[in-house]
Amino acid sequence: MIRLTFFGGINEIGGNKILVEGDGVRLFLDFGKSYHDASQYFEEFLNPRVVHGLKDYLELDLVPPENGIYRQDLINILNREKITSLNYTSPQVDAVLLSHGHMDHVGYVSFLDPTIPVYTSSDTLAVLKAFDISRPHSLENEILNISLRDEGKTHWRKKVKREFRVVKDRQSFYIKNVKITPIKVDHSVPGAMMFLIHFSEGNILYSGDFRLSEIPVARQKQIMSFLKKEKIKIFLCEGTRIESSQILREKTVHQKALRDIKKVKGLVVADYSIGDITRFRTLAKIARETKRKFVLPYNYFNYVVTLKKEGIANINLEGVYLYAKKKMRLKPWEQYLLDHYPHCEAEDIHQSLRDYMLVLNFYQIQELIDIHPDKNSYYLRAITEPHSEEMEISEQRFINWVEHFQMQGLENQQGEDGRIYKKFTRAHISGHISGKELSQFIQKIQPGTIIPIHTEHPELFKQMHKNIKMVEKGETFVW
Repeated sequence: MIRLTFFGGINEIGGNKILVEGDGVRLFLDFGKSYHDASQYFEEFLNPRVVHGLKDYLELDLVPPENGIYRQDLINILNREKITSLNYTSPQVDAVLLSHGHMDHVGYVSFLDPTIPVYTSSDTLAVLKAFDISRPHSLENEILNISLRDEGKTHWRKKVKREFRVVKDRQSFYIKNVKITPIKVDHSVPGAMMFLIHFSEGNILYSGDFRLSEIPVARQKQIMSFLKKEKIKIFLCEGTRIESSQILREKTVHQKALRDIKKVKGLVVADYSIGDITRFRTLAKIARETKRKFVLPYNYFNYVVTLKKEGIANINLEGVYLYAKKKMRLKPWEQYLLDHYPHCEAEDIHQSLRDYMLVLNFYQIQELIDIHPDKNSYYLRAITEPHSEEMEISEQRFINWVEHFQMQGLENQQGEDGRIYKKFTRAHISGHISGKELSQFIQKIQPGTIIPIHTEHPELFKQMHKNIKMVEKGETFVW
């Protein structure tokens, strides 16, 4: 008997937390943060109370009330506060299979017992190391390194490292007597993996997040041929873009952005998702092609430097500079970057706007005040469209900044109310497979049953396969 319990990733994009039990093994498929659920209660300056550990997360159903999975220090905090619904026991879960390094898949691993091994790719581990350096040290960012929180003041806390085990493409490994085969795929962050779990009653395939458009055709055929031969009984399949028939490729981003940037006589400012190393390569290449210095803020620069140090291929730092933002005090890792890599300041960029392409995201946009771009400058939005009310509000603030400095990069759009609005002209592709490609993928691998995950439109899977099992959050499916 196989049991699948869905604690997250159902009728939402992200938040994957799926417990798989069978043949004497209990595995979590990812243990991510649900941005959708968290946003119902919290925002930027309203956050869970860290001093109470898991208390707020449990009360608001952001994490499952399961014994035998959480850190002892967090359970001790609950027990001190007379919450006895959870008590510490040695881990009752054998492992976490981590598909990739995005927070909606890995974020709440921070809360898990550090002796539960996390199986993932070397590239994903490199991504987590990069983020561990630059992100603020907080309860939700204790993925690699844990600061035990029931042992007094901050500087007295004992430090513990989480156990990670690196897996390789198509090299099977065993957890107890269950064979697991990781399959390297492509996503908008390095290291993404599918996991094929070989149970005695049949094979389960967990998709993680993936796209096909950036995988060479020969490799696509190899993956699909392999999966078809494995006779998959249950496919836990993401459907982020299932409603889209548009197949997008990174070369399109390069072509569009290069065409537009060639026309720019002033500064180019761009933003992209920090984890997307494919987009970094695209923008760095465009900067070289247009004879501009490619300038990254501290956190972006740290990310690419760390990945390069960790051996991720094809990271070219030629022409890449650190943006030395004015700060009252530099963190040690920021000072290290400043001491060891070429950098420039706001005044350098202002004096020669045409010579630079500068990355500034929403939380760094104030730097435009010091740089003061002119009307010949251009803002390139190389990131996804807003897909929530909060993101739309932030987007409008972003537009206000660009309009204030009379930068190019905006176009008019008529709203449903007939009014004319400004919007960014984007150059972006998603890290997720389109509905058209997904339908073809499903036809090729021929799974017995599909359970839609990581999608807001699970019903559309019924157009792709005759056996679709719809589940709800918290539901256990027994097979």
